[in-house]
Amino acid sequence: MEKWENELKKLSTEQKDIEDVWERINGEMDRDLRKERRRLMMQRSWIGAVATMVVVLGTLIYFSINNQSPEMTSQPPSPEIPSTSNSDSTTTAGDDQLTRGEPGFVEQELTKIDARFPETKEVPLQIEGTEEMIAMSRVVPGNFAYVLYADEELYEISFDSRFDSNTTDESSASIVARNSLGTAYPEVKLQIDTIPGKKPTELASEKAALLEEKYSGATIDSELVTEPVVGYKLHAREGDSPSSEVTTIYVLDQQHDESTIVVTQTVFLEAQEGHGARFFSMLKTLQVLD
Repeated sequence: MEKWENELKKLSTEQKDIEDVWERINGEMDRDLRKERRRLMMQRSWIGAVATMVVVLGTLIYFSINNQSPEMTSQPPSPEIPSTSNSDSTTTAGDDQLTRGEPGFVEQELTKIDARFPETKEVPLQIEGTEEMIAMSRVVPGNFAYVLYADEELYEISFDSRFDSNTTDESSASIVARNSLGTAYPEVKLQIDTIPGKKPTELASEKAALLEEKYSGATIDSELVTEPVVGYKLHAREGDSPSSEVTTIYVLDQQHDESTIVVTQTVFLEAQEGHGARFFSMLKTLQVLD
């Protein structure tokens, strides 16, 4: 009897141990199941959130492309209205340029000249291989066809009053030596004419004919030059004496509008080295204006 009681106690203890084991196993299984359920729920929530975002973005793109109003899809964008600020003042001024004959035209052109060209400047002069700098003054004809710098100390500058710069493109300027040697010598002079309506080639031919008529029997030299100006050069002289008149004509290749600029230089043979060199330096400053 005692033996069976011990066996029963042992069996009872083992049974209790087995039940404890199963309780632990069941508890661990329950925990694992709960963890798996939470993992699955989180995964499903993440997938759902991503899917929702994709749907929302797709909807926004679709409506932005396809759900515009007829006015927005068919009409071009509205043009920009030009600003009236000071930054556009240059463009506005360019659109409001005065033309020849209008009140204020001369003042307008002088203002533009002042902005680009100083009234005086130093110009290099080469005589007998020596270079020196000479102060020269700005020369502008009334039709604003060109700018030239001239030595006012040695030459007198004048403009032909027959031409009204506010109504015509024609002009004539004279740069004449102040010290005259009398009637025994030709006048030393540089004359610049602006002639409308004629091409440089046409005027070069006309001037060559005039030189042949003036210096009968003399040889007329003609060539294309790039200094002191770019264009046609015609050269002739009446003789070989120191007082013989020498004429050089330059017909500029560049025109002002539809006008051609012609420069006629007159010296005598003995003065070619001095006055000729000074005229050459002055003509190198000549710039045709637009």
